[in-house]
This record gives sequence, C-alpha cells and structure tokens, in this order.
Amino acid sequence: MDAMSQLKKTYDEKGYVICDSLLPMTVVEELQEITNQIVDAGAALSASDEVYEILDDLETKQSRIERIKSPHAVNPCFDALIRRKEITDVLRALLGPDIRLQNSKLNLKGKEGSAPVEWHQDWAFYPHTNDDVLAVGIMIDDMTEDNGTVLFAPGTHRGPIYDHMSEGFFCGAVGADVAKDLPDISDTVTGKAGTVTFHHVRLLHASKANLSGDPRRFILYEVMAADAWPLAGCSAVFESWDSMNARMVIGKQSDAPRLVDVPVRMPQPLPPKVSSIFQLQRDGANKYYMEGTNS
Repeated sequence: MDAMSQLKKTYDEKGYVICDSLLPMTVVEELQEITNQIVDAGAALSASDEVYEILDDLETKQSRIERIKSPHAVNPCFDALIRRKEITDVLRALLGPDIRLQNSKLNLKGKEGSAPVEWHQDWAFYPHTNDDVLAVGIMIDDMTEDNGTVLFAPGTHRGPIYDHMSEGFFCGAVGADVAKDLPDISDTVTGKAGTVTFHHVRLLHASKANLSGDPRRFILYEVMAADAWPLAGCSAVFESWDSMNARMVIGKQSDAPRLVDVPVRMPQPLPPKVSSIFQLQRDGANKYYMEGTNS
C-alpha cells in the first residue's frame, strides 16, 4: 500500500490524519510574518469588523483579536497556501479530483490568553448533500499540550450528529452529557509549525485554552468535493455559480450534486446574535471547558 492509500485508510478509520512538517520552514516563516502584520494592523480595534473577530477575555475583560476572518480573502498568501501541491496531493487522495473551498479562518490563541473551543462537529454548521467535506488545519506555530492544543475524538465521524442546541437556539456545541466522555477517548494533537491536519466534517473535536507564554496560531480551511452542495438553512452560502467556480482549489465545479444518505441536523433556529463559533458558544449554555475546571 502506497503512502497516499495508507493516509486515506487512516482517515476513513479515525476521521483525521496529521501530516507532520508537511510545509517547508520558508513557507512557515512567511506565514508568521504576514500574520504578525495583519494582527498589528488591527491592534487598536476594540470591536469586531469584517476582518477581525474581537472578544473580551472572560476573566480580565480585556479585548483581544481571537480570529482573522476569511484570511484567504485578506492576503493572497493564504489563498495560495491551500493550493500548494503538498496539500492538494493529500486532498486529492481524501476527497477526489474536484475540490472547492468554502471559507477559511485564522484562529489566534495568543500568549496573553485565549478561549477554549467546546466540543462540536463542523457538520452541525454546514451540512451538504454528501459528507465528502473536511477541514484543513495548518500550524503556523508549534502546537504543544500547553498552548491550546486541538483534541480529536477518533471514529466519531461515523457516529451520530449530536444536538448543538441550547435554550431553543443553535449554539455550536454539544451538551455536557456528550462532552464529559470525550476527553477519555480523544487524541491530543501536537506538532511543529508547518504540520497540517485534515479532519472529517462529522468528527467531534475541541481545543483548549492557551495556558502557556507561547502563541498558537492555526489556520483552517473548509473544503469539500465539488459535488457536495450546501443544504438550505446552513451556514455555507451558495452565492452564485461564478462564486463557486472562483473557489475551486483543483478540478472543476459540478452542476450535479451527489446525494448520499447521511445524518443531518440543521443549525436552526439561530440565536438573535450570530457572529462566530466563539460568540455562539459563549451565549449558549453548553459549556464544558469554559466552566474552568476542564480547561
């Protein structure tokens, strides 16, 4: 079995694969420099805008930049990043020859503090006509057990789609009754800058707060097979045929959605205030890591 076939086998079994140091350090250093520039440019902001997601620290109440929204649209370096051969070779093995980008986000767990992300499934946010959908995660900094590591619950991509509702609204997190059993089976993801993860859209995952003095910046791309079309009412928006074609990473966009019998829950109804997963989880009652005892 060749390397890509083994990668696909592991992905199918566990719901994710980790490619250690997949990107060269020259690329990593460029990503670090550009990220620093973008963060510095928004340092004076105290409220979120179209580029920056700004949150108040739960304890100190001080504002900080938690996320850069759609970095592939902010700087061409990030648009080119998802199209690098090292990444598209893996995507082709996992999803096939025709792959589309939905969106991207650059999560910043700064050394001055950060918020945990509760257990959730990406599929709860954006179900499609089939689940050949995954997230590509690129470590801009080393990811350690202390600086906000990602947690994956292997095999959960083949299980149910859990309720992500709280007090009658979608909150982007599973309940504590589900979350409490996941740390015992989860894998802690660590790696050097330039390491790339690929996780299935139905995989249960979370991330802890950064308790170290080192930053942990992690860019995520939502990608899918071109014949996976978003379902009405989810957070993936079909804007136009032209926009779908413009987001193609490799291959061609399909006008024939592939329908597969997969479990689906819709992220409806939405709460009155919707911005990002951070705000959804803060406003909801499904808190496991945010309570402080498990972070």
